Amino acid sequence: MFGSKKASEVEIAERDDLADQVARALTMAGFGVHQDINRPAVARSVLVWADPAEGSEGGVFVEWLIGPSLTQALAESAQKDELRPSPAFQYFSFVTERMHATLIAILGSAGFHAVDADDDMSPFLIRVKS
Repeated sequence: MFGSKKASEVEIAERDDLADQVARALTMAGFGVHQDINRPAVARSVLVWADPAEGSEGGVFVEWLIGPSLTQALAESAQKDELRPSPAFQYFSFVTERMHATLIAILGSAGFHAVDADDDMSPFLIRVKS
């Protein structure tokens, strides 16, 4: 979030704590969880992070990360202008949509209020509220 103001130190600490709780719950469920938003390329499975931005831009977020081989296949399909009908795109869509719904359900069962983040730039982003 370039140019965004940061939330208060208290609010950031609360978000960090909530992100840690979410990460622990997902780890208990068997997911590989990563919390470094600056290194998503090395992450597998689930990325959990606390965004320190002020207001509705900030919060705790969860995102399913597809594997590097599917990412590569998707990129190759896009370069061939075969994005929509390609098997890679269909597989990506299937996995991402299901994992999005599954993560929301699992987090809900663990006592968190997890909802679609309603982010046009990242349509499968999940926001977790306390």
